[in-house]
Amino acid sequence: GYKRFFKRISLETSDYLKDDCLSVNCSVGVVRSHTEGPKTFSIAIPPSTIGHQFGKLLESGKDSDVSFEVNGEIFAAHKLVLAARSAVFRAQLFGPMKDKNT
Repeated sequence: GYKRFFKRISLETSDYLKDDCLSVNCSVGVVRSHTEGPKTFSIAIPPSTIGHQFGKLLESGKDSDVSFEVNGEIFAAHKLVLAARSAVFRAQLFGPMKDKNT
C-alpha cells in the first residue's frame, strides 16, 4: 500500500479536484519474476448434511413462520424453504399472489 494519503480537506482544496471531478493518473508496473512452489492444492470437503439439517429444522418447528392444518394435524414450516422449493408458494408468500393479511 501507499504510505502517504491526502486528507479530504487537502484534496478538496487542491488542483486535483476541478468542477467536482477528480483526475487520477496511474502507473502500472509488471514484475517479470516468479517463485517456484506447489502447483496444486487440495482441500478436503466434508460431505453435505443439508438434507439432515433441513429435516431437523422441520421436525423441531423452531423459528417456523407459517403452519398448515391438515386433517386436524398442524405442520410447522418455513416460508423461505417453501418458496425455494415451489414457484406456487413463492408467488403466494412473496410475489403477486401475496395475501395482505400474512
